[in-house]
Amino acid sequence: MAERIVTCRMTDRWGNRCTGEAIDPNGEALICIRHYSAAVRTVREAQINARESGRS
Repeated sequence: MAERIVTCRMTDRWGNRCTGEAIDPNGEALICIRHYSAAVRTVREAQINARESGRS
């Protein structure tokens, strides 16, 4: 039996769904490595900005 591939749940501004394979197909957040990396970069930048402005 062929294994089912679970894809990323992210969409672009036009509503087109990402076709990347989900990192953890059984997880709650079904995102691909590309969108996971973007989220990590966003969080890291926010932490750096908070430290530089003295909010952390």
